[in-house]
Amino acid sequence: MSIGHTLLGLLESGPRHGYDLKRAFDETFGHDRPLHYGQVYSTMSRLLKNGLVEVDGIEAGGGPERKRY
Repeated sequence: MSIGHTLLGLLESGPRHGYDLKRAFDETFGHDRPLHYGQVYSTMSRLLKNGLVEVDGIEAGGGPERKRY
C-alpha cells in the first residue's frame, strides 16, 4: 500500500493537519520506519493537485500556517 493511500485512510476519520497525519501514521505503521515530515507534505500536495483531498482550513499561529486536509 502506498503512503498516499494510507494517508487517505487516516483522513477517513476526519480533517487533520500534516503533523497529526504523521503522528497517526507513525503510531499505527511506523514502528520500524517512521514517516518523514517531507514525505507527508509532498504526498499531501500531490493528493491535493490530483483532486483527492482538499484544504479544509488554514490556521495561523506562532509558526508556519497549518493546513487542515
